[in-house]
Amino acid sequence: MQPSTKIKALFSSFSIKLFVWFWLIAITSIFSTRFISHQLSSDTYNRVVSQAPLHNELRQLHNTARKIERSKIKNLDQLLQTKQQRFIKGPFNLWFKSIDTNSTVYSLFRLPPKHQQVVTRYLNEQVFDKAITSVFPHTRLVGPVLIKINKQNYQLFISRKQHRRNFGQLVQDLPSWARVTIPIFISFILCLLLARSFSKPIATIKKAATELGKGNLATRVTGITKRNDELGQLAKSFNQMAEQLQQNQSAQQRLLGDVSHELRSPMTRLQMALGLAQQDSTTQAARQQYLQRCQLEIERLNQMIEDALALSRLENTLQTIEKKHLNFTALIERIIHQEQFVANEKSITIVLDSNVIVELVGNHNLLFSAISNVVTNAVKYSPEHSTVKATLSLNNQLVSLVICDNGIGVPPASLTELFTPFYRVNLARDRKTGGTGLGLAIAKQAIMAHQGNIFAKNNENKGLSVTIQLPL
Repeated sequence: MQPSTKIKALFSSFSIKLFVWFWLIAITSIFSTRFISHQLSSDTYNRVVSQAPLHNELRQLHNTARKIERSKIKNLDQLLQTKQQRFIKGPFNLWFKSIDTNSTVYSLFRLPPKHQQVVTRYLNEQVFDKAITSVFPHTRLVGPVLIKINKQNYQLFISRKQHRRNFGQLVQDLPSWARVTIPIFISFILCLLLARSFSKPIATIKKAATELGKGNLATRVTGITKRNDELGQLAKSFNQMAEQLQQNQSAQQRLLGDVSHELRSPMTRLQMALGLAQQDSTTQAARQQYLQRCQLEIERLNQMIEDALALSRLENTLQTIEKKHLNFTALIERIIHQEQFVANEKSITIVLDSNVIVELVGNHNLLFSAISNVVTNAVKYSPEHSTVKATLSLNNQLVSLVICDNGIGVPPASLTELFTPFYRVNLARDRKTGGTGLGLAIAKQAIMAHQGNIFAKNNENKGLSVTIQLPL
């Protein structure tokens, strides 16, 4: 797996997402708490930076002082009441600090209450011996310069509103309830999104599980399977489970219908043979022939039921099979030795072409049954005095067994249907050979239980080749 793929898989993990979300919420809570306490602190709001005044600020301050002293203003109250803008215009403001009385502070224009309170307290608490520029988060204050109004001494200051405002200054202007509500609302939204990201897919899976429990095996989880985290994997696993259950039910229903249909023909022939054998006009020789026919049909019924049960067990994908280490080459040799007795009746020779000793993990009985069914079919449909060849090879951790006969083969359209239960290429031929139509279906299910593959193809000259592939 490439590093980028590993990183993508890591950050797609449900556990990582859960950690990151809670981490973000924790960080947000910490910073929100810090931010609120910081903003509610008077030190922050009252923070001031002192620096040397600019030349144009000093010039404006002195020009304004001269204008006030040359005017005919009788006292400070008259100046404050008339708010004469010939001395200063917005966005500037004038501040007066009395130095003859109790250091009272006055302003020509009123600022917002919090700003007014902060600047007033600052001027009252500070002692100025020279002109400086005092920079607040909200106001820039320059001064003082000494002036006289009606023989009263005052310190004159000029202020203007700070134009550069950051987010913290904007929050400072908000009411206290708003500064508390905003982070609470943000954390609420984050937690809500977190809860929905978890609860919505879980609710969807729960709904699908409820429908599945009611017997609707066609239910599938949609809209979540594209996720790469654990919830997406859970949805995919649920869909796989539902698919397997539906396949099992369909297989059972199909098998039940097929068995019911296939049992009719031998049962009908059995009833006819018994009816003829019971007739008074039937001779002893004919009666004996009818009874032999009954015996044959009973054996076929018994074989069909056994095969149907075996197929049913294999199609039940929820059933686990026991696997052990086994010598696959020796297993094939035993099968060929056993089937050779039947092949001798038609003078057919079964040969094994292999130069490898293959060992794998599998179920001995299932593999024995699957390969035996394929070899038996090859012998049944091969002409007399012919050869059935089994070729065993090993390639890239894959075992391949090819069983080739010299029969007439099958129509190309029937190749994919050969492993379907009760499928027969030629009904009359299968009836003659005693086939039930379940042998290759059983073989397919046994091979699939080992995560293998089985398929058939016609040979170039004549005959049919069945290939079995198994992983080591």
